[in-house]
Amino acid sequence: MKFKLAAFADEVDGNLDKQISAMIENGIEYLEIRGVDGENVSDISENKAREIRQRLEANGLAVWSVGSPFGKIGIGDDFAPHLEKFKRQIETANILGAKHMRIFSFYVPHENTEKYSDEVMSRLGKFLEAARGSGILLCHENEKGIYGDIASRCGEIHKNFPEIKAVFDPANFIQCGQETKSAWEILAPYVEYMHIKDACRTVRLSLRERAREIYPSCLKIMRERC
Repeated sequence: MKFKLAAFADEVDGNLDKQISAMIENGIEYLEIRGVDGENVSDISENKAREIRQRLEANGLAVWSVGSPFGKIGIGDDFAPHLEKFKRQIETANILGAKHMRIFSFYVPHENTEKYSDEVMSRLGKFLEAARGSGILLCHENEKGIYGDIASRCGEIHKNFPEIKAVFDPANFIQCGQETKSAWEILAPYVEYMHIKDACRTVRLSLRERAREIYPSCLKIMRERC
């Protein structure tokens, strides 16, 4: 199996032409589109989506995933307009040629987090229902401060919604104090793709866990699975 590499090319530049140049220079064929030409991907029009796809395809590139911000609102915020915007994003994701869309599980208070489980699951279920039949695979990313910031709650999400896959981000787990090897053991059956970046945290006795230390074993398992 040959792994597919995709990039958040907006970390190079917001301009699409510069993103394309950087991807070609680094031999990366796929884009996880997030910010382009001064707009967040959730705000682009259908015409802009068509233009982006045409410009990528003209250079032998393609969108792998939509790095959307959906689910990055507070659990107490009005969900109805967020859901309507999500539905429009599904349409532009298809125009872009994406097969995946990243989502999150809502910012929740740090204390008594589990009491928000029912509302989180209700909202995620509405995302899933809106995406059903679209050909877009929803993928939940673990992120600091949201309901699914530690492995046990991410596992809860995937057990409730097996159709929602995981974006496994070890660096984000480290920022939450979550040990990455145990997180992988819980989430491996659901992982669709990974984010590769580095992070570290200093803990008692100056022990350090670096995100990059988990990648070789994770990639080995993914290769064997596929």
